Amino acid sequence: MSSREYSVPKAATDVKPQPLWAISTKMNASTLNKILKDGSKIQLLKTEINAEVFAYEKLMQKTGSTISLHFIEDESTFLNTQGLLNLINQTLNGSLNNIELAYICDCLTLVENLEFENNKVKEVVFEIADPEINGGYKSVEELKSITKSLQIK
Repeated sequence: MSSREYSVPKAATDVKPQPLWAISTKMNASTLNKILKDGSKIQLLKTEINAEVFAYEKLMQKTGSTISLHFIEDESTFLNTQGLLNLINQTLNGSLNNIELAYICDCLTLVENLEFENNKVKEVVFEIADPEINGGYKSVEELKSITKSLQIK
């Protein structure tokens, strides 16, 4: 999906066309689980969350705004160190941006059927989430530091 493509309602010639990124989709646990295991499928997740991340980014610019997070728990999720490193590395290599990573982590903070491998993984998710509270989106240097800390055993 490209932001240059538009969807026009069939019987509404006086309605402004909506870009496809404005059509609401939600992140599914099943898609996230695929990405955690195989980072090459990252485009599946990006397609699912494109509209949500666009709205998330805009609302993050407004002080005091309420941000809706949408995550469909169609299966349980287990987040281990390797899965989290996979998400961070996808950001470091440019497949995800830091706003998408923050959105994913924000969603993970609210998931009921989520198990973390250990407290370190949980702490990192909560550190990346809530950029308005945690000092903004994580920079490349911060993400590299987080990656190193996750690899220390």
